[in-house]
Amino acid sequence: MIANALAVLIGLWLAYGAIFAVPAGSVNNIELAIAGIVVSGCAVLARRKDAMAWQWVTNVALGIVLVLLAAARVWYGASLSASFWTILLDGIVVAITALWSILYRSEAAPAP
Repeated sequence: MIANALAVLIGLWLAYGAIFAVPAGSVNNIELAIAGIVVSGCAVLARRKDAMAWQWVTNVALGIVLVLLAAARVWYGASLSASFWTILLDGIVVAITALWSILYRSEAAPAP
């Protein structure tokens, strides 16, 4: 649960950074790569407690996307528009899936 809570905070930080960076979407590449590695690591740590597998698999994939975006921005200089939308949507989805994983418990779900 702590790993998912950390992933929620990182997702919110990514969304905040994408919106309020000057210019929008210009988050530091090192911070972006570290955030991707931490999100993936938190997802792998949280998989034992998750009721379903899709949350942690999604967060691992989104962490990899962040690392690849940071690498692409170093080598190719990706546009700020593409970076803005990728970082914003990645942050939102990371936060939602991690929070879903925290709040959803299969034993609390009603039986069919």
